[in-house]
Amino acid sequence: MEQPKEESWISLQEVEPGQRVRVQRLAGQPALCHRLREMGFCEYAEVKILNKGGAMLCQVCNSKVCLSRKLAESIYVEAAVA
Repeated sequence: MEQPKEESWISLQEVEPGQRVRVQRLAGQPALCHRLREMGFCEYAEVKILNKGGAMLCQVCNSKVCLSRKLAESIYVEAAVA
């Protein structure tokens, strides 16, 4: 499997509702990255954005998780292949 190009990555905060994306990289302090992984936002996990308001409602690992937009900026993703 070819490694995706970093130039095509965007932050999760930029993704629109209804889109499916795949996590490529987590940025930030190690404790923050560890907590995101515990919540299911592991590298290569598929995420679907359900709603975007003051916070973002995401579906990851068959669970619904709400993230602040600031936290979503720490998650870099690219479009998931259907």
